[in-house]
This record gives sequence, structure tokens and C-alpha cells, in this order.
Amino acid sequence: MMNIVTANRLLELRKMNGYSQDVLAEKIGVSRQAVSKWERAESSPDTDNLIALAELYGITLDDLLNTSKDVIEITPEPSKKKDIKGKAKSLLSKVNDFGIYPKTAAAMAKFPYPLIVVILYVGLSYAFDIWHPLWLVFLTLPIYYRIATACKANGKKAFAALLPIPEFIVLLYLMCGFFAHAWGTMWVLFLIIPIYYWVISLKK
Repeated sequence: MMNIVTANRLLELRKMNGYSQDVLAEKIGVSRQAVSKWERAESSPDTDNLIALAELYGITLDDLLNTSKDVIEITPEPSKKKDIKGKAKSLLSKVNDFGIYPKTAAAMAKFPYPLIVVILYVGLSYAFDIWHPLWLVFLTLPIYYRIATACKANGKKAFAALLPIPEFIVLLYLMCGFFAHAWGTMWVLFLIIPIYYWVISLKK
């Protein structure tokens, strides 16, 4: 059994990192019911799960357990002590791949988007003689990779903060200017940027 101080600590860390019980359970490979029992002090994580939690939160085991107040002791069997360091490294490498949309981030990273952009630009420009303003397509590169980075964020607030809103607004403004000659009126688009980040800052 786990004491209530440690249970509250695990609950606090989960919420601070923006995870639901379901998401945390998936990240460390346990059931949601197991996470719920830990946070209600009905059971304790085993050594491997404690290591996984510490690595996921980027803290030491002492910080995880708040050992200045808790009475829990981690006493792995002698036969397992040599394996803990290797398991910790393995878990850390897995943690680095976590995110709110990890599969999407991995797929976007592998997709040869820059090559597609170059082929599209050169091909269409030669075919239709539209070198300008088709060069705008290159501005989609930072937008694409900012979205891929956002997919690695832990939590919806971090995801929203990493989205390429400024880059998208600049691209949209240039398109309105080049194609609709609305340089003088579409500057209002830039007001979206501070409003967007202000709204994000209000979210918990």
C-alpha cells in the first residue's frame, strides 16, 4: 500500500504535466485503473513503473516520491539492480517519442515534404511561368515542421502554443496581397496573433 502523501504527489505530477489518467497509463504501459489506484493510495507502482514515471516527468526518483516526507522504500531485488540502468535508458528513449499526437509527428518527420515543395515549385513554374508568386509555397515549410513539433507536445495547451499561427498569418497576408491586392486592409489579420496567444494563456 502507498501512503496518501505519495499518492497525492503522483496525482499532482500528472496534472502538472497535463495528462489524463488514460494518457498517462498509455505512456507507461499500464491500465487506467492502475493509475487510479496509485492516486487513491490503494496500491503502489512497482520499480519499473516508478522509473518510467520519473523519466516521463524528467525528475529523479527522490523527487517523484518526495522522500523527505514519504516512508516508501524502493528495494529492487539484487538480480534486477543491474538491469535498472539499462531499463531507465530504454524508457527515456521511449519517453522522448511521446507527445499528444506521436504517430502524426513521426509520420510528418518521415514524409519528404521539402522535396515535394521543390518539385511542385519548379514543375509548375516551368509549365505555367508563375515563378512569382508561387515562391510562397516555400513558406509552408516552417508551417509544416512547426505542426510536426506541436504534435510532440505534452498537453493540449502546449500543442496550441506551438502551432505555427504567426507563420500562417504571414502567408495568408502575402497571398491576399499578391492575389487580391489587399495590402492596405488585410493587415488586420496580424491582430489574430496576440489574441490567439492571449486566449491560450487563459487556459489551464
